[in-house]
Amino acid sequence: MLVGFSPFLTRNVVDETDEPLVQFFIVGGEIEPVGVSGDIRPTLIHSFDIEEGKCTLSAKGGKYCFTIAETRNVEPENIQDVPVSVTLEMEIGSNTMTFTFDAKKPLHPGHLKFSLWMAMAFAGIPKQTAALHASVIVYNDQAILFLGESGTGKSTHTALWLKHIPGCSLLNDDSPIVRIEVNEKMEPTPFVYGSPWSGKGRCYLSQRYPVAAIVRLTQHKTNQVALLNKLGAFGALLPSFPPAFQRDDYFEGEICRIISAIIKTTPVFHFLCLPDKDAAEMVKNTVY
Repeated sequence: MLVGFSPFLTRNVVDETDEPLVQFFIVGGEIEPVGVSGDIRPTLIHSFDIEEGKCTLSAKGGKYCFTIAETRNVEPENIQDVPVSVTLEMEIGSNTMTFTFDAKKPLHPGHLKFSLWMAMAFAGIPKQTAALHASVIVYNDQAILFLGESGTGKSTHTALWLKHIPGCSLLNDDSPIVRIEVNEKMEPTPFVYGSPWSGKGRCYLSQRYPVAAIVRLTQHKTNQVALLNKLGAFGALLPSFPPAFQRDDYFEGEICRIISAIIKTTPVFHFLCLPDKDAAEMVKNTVY
């Protein structure tokens, strides 16, 4: 049901003495409206659309609720009235998350997969681990992350690397996981992991590499690359972190901590570029 997850299967740790970082329980049942219990209503953090679904993230104290209303086979004029079909309940400080789906309907695989992505972000961001909207090329056992809004050419640029730069490979084409770890010099430094979320590239690799550089792409009539200062680097990175969590004060602070750790050790470039061979070679020669 979860395409792309099988490469990441690992040993069963339920019987181990160490408590799991996250326990994710999937339950079929009735979906209650958000905030029906208690006197304090939840605060809406963010709402947005995904494929065949309308999403909301809300908070009530230290508890968070993520919901998806399934819009598949719903007429456009009725979208606003679609009932919630899945909920994900999370709490800061707890390793238990409960995912409930409407037992009267088949569980939507894409909505389960996206809810797992939200759960990973919720558990990971406070531990300096987060998904970025990026496409990642591996070269010389190091990774370069290409950032940009949808449609700016991230996948096109990594495809140019694969075509013209011998010895490189694709790690992930949509949502790699960046984690701040201690390197051999005992310095906090970013490493990037493949993930089960890889968009149209469908590249699901359980691999890990140090980050050599991060490049934000902008389409242009010429190829020009510039190293950003710390402020510019911060601004280049922030839009690529999970937007729903940037709208929450607690998670916004944790995301800022991750970005600060990245820009201390890792060069960040702004690349005005054409979709051509010279663009790929220019970045390679600049970073390496």
